[in-house]
Amino acid sequence: MSSKKMGHYCIHMLHYKLKNYCLLAMKQLNNENVITIGDKSTSSVILFWFHGYGANNWSFEPSMKMLNLLLDDSLFIVIPNAPERDGKRSWYPLPIVENDKSITEDYAGLVGAHKIVDSLIEEYCDDEKIIIGGFSQGAALSLSYQFEERTKVTACIALSGYMPNVERYSEKKVEANKIFIAHGKSDNVISFETYEKTVYFLESRCNHICKYEGDFGHTITKEVTAEMTDWISKLI
Repeated sequence: MSSKKMGHYCIHMLHYKLKNYCLLAMKQLNNENVITIGDKSTSSVILFWFHGYGANNWSFEPSMKMLNLLLDDSLFIVIPNAPERDGKRSWYPLPIVENDKSITEDYAGLVGAHKIVDSLIEEYCDDEKIIIGGFSQGAALSLSYQFEERTKVTACIALSGYMPNVERYSEKKVEANKIFIAHGKSDNVISFETYEKTVYFLESRCNHICKYEGDFGHTITKEVTAEMTDWISKLI
């Protein structure tokens, strides 16, 4: 059985097993609202995973556990919480649609979020390979952060996201990085057209992009998980 087919099979089985499986990985919640999964002492790869607007890190804890199990607990996964803004967790202020339908983005807010990523990497990383990824706003944060010149990130995962503040990164490239990007054609939160514009922007700046598209909405399907797992397995 191919690795991809095996991934699909395992995912269906694990959705059932996870309900009663308590020893998938080490997990802790510290005073800084960070969940970790896996054993850092035996992992050569760290995955930083960022949730979307209005969500929290606990909403991704089960799926990240499952991901690590599929990869034989080879990852150390760090899932932080975004700061609260106006009662909701958000990595940076949302874009504003002006009266003329133009969109104004808060670049200063995005830079502030990048500094949070910096501090997480400084705290949790030694010499491990770094993958950064997320869903929705977390995907946008991840895509933009990899363009920072100081970054140590070598791979990025963007699920149902977009590239923010493209004009700020138009002269930068991440040729050596690897990107996995997935989006649903029925996404009514971040449109498929926005995804296509993001891919167009990235393809001229990165040589290693793996895309997955399907007829789903603003969510992470079992198929997306299988494709993502297969992609990560080739990096580690």
